[in-house]
Amino acid sequence: MKTIFVFFALLALAMGEPLCVRDDSNGQPACNAEEMTQRFWRNNWDPTAYWECVTAGTAATARRCPTEGMFDSATLTCIRWDLWVWTPTCKPPSMLV
Repeated sequence: MKTIFVFFALLALAMGEPLCVRDDSNGQPACNAEEMTQRFWRNNWDPTAYWECVTAGTAATARRCPTEGMFDSATLTCIRWDLWVWTPTCKPPSMLV
């Protein structure tokens, strides 16, 4: 089983896909240089909210989707609640260290 996990982890790295490290925090990024390129980040505790990196080196700002909207981590936008699908929570790069 461990061999299979290692194989898929190496395959993901080879394909350039970032690994998802489970995150039980609210997911607020520190807005380092790498995180500034994405700008919007999922709020892991509230699907109707998200984080926005406005200024590098400062904590992300909390934002809320419009009424009946939920933040979609795949498109990084707010979508209608009936289209939203749960996805695993991943740590932002600044929390991986």
